[in-house]
Amino acid sequence: MITPISLDFPLAKAEYLLTRVAEPGKGGDKRNYWQNILGFRSAEEIRKAILDEITVEKLKPQGMHPYGDRLVAIIQIDTPLGRSQSILTIWLVPFEAKIARFITAIPNHQKR
Repeated sequence: MITPISLDFPLAKAEYLLTRVAEPGKGGDKRNYWQNILGFRSAEEIRKAILDEITVEKLKPQGMHPYGDRLVAIIQIDTPLGRSQSILTIWLVPFEAKIARFITAIPNHQKR
């Protein structure tokens, strides 16, 4: 596995979290979670909240993906509603690259 040296989090990925409405049984309603439960109103807010807490050092390997190494990190983000929320972030380091690219973030239901 190649250790990434930087992070890439395009704003379009945060927009997806704020606008994606999933069908039942297809991964949950991302828009409801990020907008109604956590209180985020813009993709920029989501991106900033995640980038404020994530570092390359927090990323842990979680197997291979057809396009590279999959990494995860559990972080605590501050929400616009004044709460701290644990989320699981998922990243991909494409083969032969040194940049971890943001894939998605979901509620963390794992026990510490």
